[in-house]
Amino acid sequence: MQNIVEDVYEELKAAVEKTANLPCAIAYSGGLDSSLLLGLSGYKYIPYTLGFSDSRDIENADEASMILNIHVKKIMLDDIDIQGYAAQLKEIDPKITRMELGYELVLFILMDFIPEKYVVTGQGADEIFYGYRRFIDNPRLKNDTYLNRLFNVTIPREKKMAEYYGKELITPYLSSGILRMRHNITRDDNINDTRNKIILREIAKKINMPDEIYSRNKTAAQYGSGINKFLLRQDDKIFRNE
Repeated sequence: MQNIVEDVYEELKAAVEKTANLPCAIAYSGGLDSSLLLGLSGYKYIPYTLGFSDSRDIENADEASMILNIHVKKIMLDDIDIQGYAAQLKEIDPKITRMELGYELVLFILMDFIPEKYVVTGQGADEIFYGYRRFIDNPRLKNDTYLNRLFNVTIPREKKMAEYYGKELITPYLSSGILRMRHNITRDDNINDTRNKIILREIAKKINMPDEIYSRNKTAAQYGSGINKFLLRQDDKIFRNE
């Protein structure tokens, strides 16, 4: 187990170090995935959190700011035309589903508000390191289906979203080094009873990240930001032309 942790650490660190001279924003939720990348960058990435003022992600960002002694820039959704952004995103990908719209809107809106050209995201962490709760609940569930969807649907769509704003996405968890070794990153290495992403948690511990950060449970972006709740109220308006 220790060997795979060290190998992943070296590959992830190398991927982050390649961005050292780039002006990078990071889509930051205050959770494990984004905090680990921020820590590996030496806190050089500029963290942005998007959400409604009473959302969990904004609360987590405020807590992380104090724990890590960093300044997180917050983009509040309360007065933003989310329906307008949803319409734009549906033009970019007419096949996008209701569920996908929820988490993609977080990144899509965020990119419109940041000046940095390069945007770091934690895409791939859940698929490669078994981060979804359903992996814990179903011991037989494999990650192949989720990886295929990530590479064939999600990443191509998010590249188009970035191009729409003239941005470039950086995804260290999907670096060539990590992808080369992903078949050696097993379910057993990442799940222990009710804990997941064990490898990433061990790396966070290795770089002296506070336990309050790397022990947090995951909240999907659409829920943590509060966007899903908004979309449920506006569903008929947003999808009335389907």
